[in-house]
Amino acid sequence: MRRLFINADDFGLTEGVTAGIAEAMAAGVVGGTTAMVCVPGAVERIVRHGRRFTGRVGLHLQLTGGTPCLPGADVPSLVGSDGRFPRKKVAVADVDPDQVAREWRAQLARFRETGLVPSHLDTHHHIHKRPDVFGVFLELARELGLPARALSDDMRLAMDEAGVAHADVCVTRFFGEDLTVARFLSLVDTAFAALGGQGTVEIMCHPGRNDDALAAISTYAAGREDELRVFCLPQLPQLLAGRGVTVLDAAALGQAAA
Repeated sequence: MRRLFINADDFGLTEGVTAGIAEAMAAGVVGGTTAMVCVPGAVERIVRHGRRFTGRVGLHLQLTGGTPCLPGADVPSLVGSDGRFPRKKVAVADVDPDQVAREWRAQLARFRETGLVPSHLDTHHHIHKRPDVFGVFLELARELGLPARALSDDMRLAMDEAGVAHADVCVTRFFGEDLTVARFLSLVDTAFAALGGQGTVEIMCHPGRNDDALAAISTYAAGREDELRVFCLPQLPQLLAGRGVTVLDAAALGQAAA
């Protein structure tokens, strides 16, 4: 069986991004989103746009691009002199895994202030690819019993051993340029071909509405509008169904990957 889970990252980032993701989810093929809570106003935006998607909103854990939930003095290895996370992943220095664990639990607590229960986990800028961070991520996913994003064979093996559900492959290349339906479908076809025609594929995406707040904090702005047009195309569900692809939501991802 061909199963596809499309996840929109960055829910809560700005009003335009959050509203755009909600629009894409309502259109039908985007099965889940992951919310970031370390930016101003995120909780309010998640409540405003996310409560109609109960069971489909996960947590986009951060060590970049925002301000920690804990005081900077409590997590000094995670912040710069301004008390904020580094903006870019490459600027993240050596981190104390215990501080990461405490900060991510604080982010989980803030997410729960929305009244939602997280459905799955991933991280901003794929920070859990770092060996000094992955163990913390894996333990949190295991403890919560949530599916999580696996980005390599080593990650998939570790998640299997820990009993953490995940897709068979995660496609991260629908990003940046050539954001067309044809390219999206080509990525879908290529992913399933690599799995021998069957399995569960996750595709990461970043649809959204470009707004002034986004331009101030992200270099990826106009492309979000291009992605949104693709995922709101009325014919897209039929194009996927014609390929024998079943679109999953976040809850079904955990069941399919179990």
